[in-house]
Amino acid sequence: MIDSHCHLTSISKEKSEIIKIIDRAKENNINYIVDIGVHPSDLEKRFDILGSMENVYMTAGFYPDYAYSYEEQELSAFKDKIISINNDKKNIYMIGEIGLDYYHNNEDTYKQQHLFEMLISIANELSLPISVHTREAWNDTISILSKNKVDKRGIIHCFSGGLEEAKKVLDLGYIISFSGVITYPKNTMLRDVAKYVPDDMFCLETDAPYLTPQKVRGKKNEPSFIKYIADTVANEKSVNVEKILEMSYHNALRVLDGSIV
Repeated sequence: MIDSHCHLTSISKEKSEIIKIIDRAKENNINYIVDIGVHPSDLEKRFDILGSMENVYMTAGFYPDYAYSYEEQELSAFKDKIISINNDKKNIYMIGEIGLDYYHNNEDTYKQQHLFEMLISIANELSLPISVHTREAWNDTISILSKNKVDKRGIIHCFSGGLEEAKKVLDLGYIISFSGVITYPKNTMLRDVAKYVPDDMFCLETDAPYLTPQKVRGKKNEPSFIKYIADTVANEKSVNVEKILEMSYHNALRVLDGSIV
């Protein structure tokens, strides 16, 4: 099964420790991990640590907070770097995470929107799906995704909206990804979304080391904790946990164009 979104090198910078984390995931039947990028500068460091690890799949990201400090030529260099990496063997499977985050900065949001649109354009040029980060920016996120069709679609990472937002992103063809946030007692809205979302339109993620599920809060999050998220979704959908994990795997695989086998 799969953790469709985590940050292994944020859990630890030590390769030996990351190997232990991956081993614990395998012990819990999580055999595939999608490691998410947040800035062009993290690509080489992540490949140095993770590049030789079996069943760890990489993305290339450009987090919205960087919209206020990047220069336009960095986008060309970002695209060229991905092309270079993928020329010999496909090692970048998705553009992300990218998107909008108004939680920390809701002034001059045009800069975030512009970067998001430029990165969508790069995803289309490279025929890659996207992993979308959206925080307190639903209206603009949905507007941009509506106006800028992504050929390969993608995943709404760490979905935090309600039924209205869920219906809109599902209509656009995006997979909804549930994180540990769905396990928190007050998040009945998210659990309602889990009941509603079609079986072929969701996946599971940890966003490790962040958003540790309720049953293990206080610990640093890691891929092996997917089981707690799966358990919550299974309860809402009234199916067994194994089925939820299988659905998540196949849905994430479809977004990644069948590249993970």
